[in-house]
Amino acid sequence: MSLTNDNSRPLIFIGSNYHLCFFTDACELHGITVHGIIDGDYFGNTDELEGVPFIDTETSFDDPKKLEYYKNNFNFFLATNWVADSDLISVRNKQKRDRLIAIIDKYNLPCINLVDPTARVNKSATLGKNIFIDAVCYIAPKSSIGDFTNLFTGAGIGYNNQIGRSCVFQRHSGTMNDNVIEDEVYFGLHSQDSKGGLHIRRGTVIHPCLMIRRDTEENEVISLVGKDLRRIYQLHQEA
Repeated sequence: MSLTNDNSRPLIFIGSNYHLCFFTDACELHGITVHGIIDGDYFGNTDELEGVPFIDTETSFDDPKKLEYYKNNFNFFLATNWVADSDLISVRNKQKRDRLIAIIDKYNLPCINLVDPTARVNKSATLGKNIFIDAVCYIAPKSSIGDFTNLFTGAGIGYNNQIGRSCVFQRHSGTMNDNVIEDEVYFGLHSQDSKGGLHIRRGTVIHPCLMIRRDTEENEVISLVGKDLRRIYQLHQEA
C-alpha cells in the first residue's frame, strides 16, 4: 500500500538528480529521516549529493538478503526525474528512470508519496505511489494521479481527471475537468489545457506557456514551431 509523507521508517532515494533538494526539503518538513541514495552511477565514485550519502547500487536488489534487509527497514522514493528534451543527458536520464521504475515494480519496493504541507489534495482524490506534489499545488475532487507522477510548484489538477503514470506537470501548469491524461505526458512551465473532456494521449509534450483545447495524438509535441503552429494558431501565416 502506498503511503503519503510516511515517517515511520527512514527513506532511501532510488536514483538521484541535481534537484534532489526538492525532495529532501519535503522530507525535512514531514520529519522523514533520509538514509541515503542507491544509484549505480555514483556509488563508489561520489560520496554524497545535497548532503545525502550514496550507499549502494541498484543491482543490490538482485541479492535476496540485501533485498529483504532494505524492504524490511526502509521506505523508498524514485528521485531520477525526466524532462522532455532530446539532448543526450536528458535521453539517458529518461532511460535510467524507466529502468529504475522497472526495478521498483519488479521487487515491489515500498514507495511513499511526498506532498508539501502547503499543497491541497481533496479527500476524494486518489494517489498512486511515488508521487511528488510540490508547494501550493491543488488536486480537485474525484481526480486520480498515477504512479511516479511529479507536480511542481503551483500546478493544478481540475475535477475528475485521470492522470497516468510518470507524468510531469511543471510549475504553474494544469488541466481542466473530466480529462484523460495517459502515461508519460509532459506539461511544460505555465502550460494548460483549457477545455474539459479531452484525451491527452501517451507521450504528449506541451511546450511552455501554451494552451490547448483539443485531443492529442500519441507522442505529439505541441509547440510553436513546425507543423503544430498552424494547428494551434490557425490564422498564422509562415513567411
